[in-house]
Amino acid sequence: MAAGRARAPTTTSRVADVIGRSGLTGITFKQLASSTRLPAGEVTRQLADLAAAHAITRHGRGLWALSEYAGGRSPGPGFRGPDWYDLEFAREFGVSPVGAPREIQFGPNDRRPVHRWWPYVQGFSAEFVEETCRQYGVGRGSTVLDPFCGSGTVPTTARLLGARGIGADLMPIAALVARAKGEWDVTPAAFRAATRRVLRSTGRLRLSPPFLRETSRQFAAPVVRSLLRLKQGVRAEPEGPVQRLLELAFAGILIDSSHLKRAPCLGYTTKPNLTADTPFQLFEARAAIIEADLLLLGKHRASWGPPVEIHGESSATLPLRARSVDLAVTSPPYVNGMDYVMNYKIDLAWLDLVRSYADLARLRGAMVACDNIPRGLAEGHRPGPEVAGDPWVTWVAASIERNVHAKGTYRRADMARVVTKYFDDLLPVIRNVHRALRPGARFVVVNGDSLIAGTYVPGDLIFARLGVQTGFEVERFEIARHRRSGQHRGFQLRESVLTLRKPTGRPRPR
Repeated sequence: MAAGRARAPTTTSRVADVIGRSGLTGITFKQLASSTRLPAGEVTRQLADLAAAHAITRHGRGLWALSEYAGGRSPGPGFRGPDWYDLEFAREFGVSPVGAPREIQFGPNDRRPVHRWWPYVQGFSAEFVEETCRQYGVGRGSTVLDPFCGSGTVPTTARLLGARGIGADLMPIAALVARAKGEWDVTPAAFRAATRRVLRSTGRLRLSPPFLRETSRQFAAPVVRSLLRLKQGVRAEPEGPVQRLLELAFAGILIDSSHLKRAPCLGYTTKPNLTADTPFQLFEARAAIIEADLLLLGKHRASWGPPVEIHGESSATLPLRARSVDLAVTSPPYVNGMDYVMNYKIDLAWLDLVRSYADLARLRGAMVACDNIPRGLAEGHRPGPEVAGDPWVTWVAASIERNVHAKGTYRRADMARVVTKYFDDLLPVIRNVHRALRPGARFVVVNGDSLIAGTYVPGDLIFARLGVQTGFEVERFEIARHRRSGQHRGFQLRESVLTLRKPTGRPRPR
């Protein structure tokens, strides 16, 4: 072969064959070496030949895929994408997706009173919740439920509209924040006085840093001492609404005081200007925002609904009175989405909501499954008949299992079981919401899809299928926005708004 001339790949190339079988998301060098059992040097040589012939393309974090799959244009044989599922869903339920662009993310909340008290990356838009509540006539005498309430956007919005707001969340920091955001009976003067006492508190520092091993990397030593001083001042206040608001203010400054960021996952960043004064300055500024909003809220006291009801437990077992809820609005964890425990471990540990890594593991195991659940939970889980018998779930699980096997190595060999458990964890929540809604009421769900090991997972549509199995009717399915897959940036995912309705007549036979 002449110098400088690329070697053409052959059809017998083991590397090309394995890359092809890896599908849309591709495969890493390590996975290739494991699957082909070729020496590293031979894998490198074949990769170079294939790349020179433009047969393969590198993308993401060192992933190789066939060039024909680049940009997500040709996912490969046997691939079921959004179009396939949308068409089948329309055939089965008579509802096709409708483009309805709207702001559903938490971002704009940082400009709205109350909702801006604590940054919650995974929350959704208060404006969207308000529009939805008004659309279905929520007002005085209504009851609105959010079974995955996060930082309390739905129950808080319901109270602002004069309704009763109920929320539940297993994540202790979310439940704490959601409760605090409903503490509107605190006078601005009382909160201001308490803030000053915390900022001026003196005496011997009696608290120690939390148990997290990374604390010294996450926070500068002078910042740690300042945070402990603030925490000690907050804990010195009498238990009650004022202290809960102070705890919320303290929780809200932790990430800004650290070398961390949430974008949306927790990660490290560079903040060169952090000093011992930073936590005090941030705490005072956040407390000032809360005080200003309390003053504004007080002017509209006559229109408030009753105090919000926040339950720090799973909505699957929440004791809700049957036919007592007029509207349910939520955004559940997305399939294979955020590990909430990891993303909020700083807040959990600093507020003593967990006291060990064992506590973190137990909390993660109790929540809706993500790809960081303990391996024994996925291995030992046996789904109920509704999930085990759903043809979409079984096909998705089988496809993931095939693709994981084809890759040779994957971050979890049991990923198919994790995804199956995820849907099985959602089902009892859907059942409980259905039981609690009055006939004719709606369950509005902001949800998303995913790409896992080269398999497209229509999490939003499978949620709808589980809803139908529970007795709901599918009323609308709207595409609110598009996003990019973290596995393959060229593949387009979406976030949707699903509207389920509880029939007014007898429920469908199950």
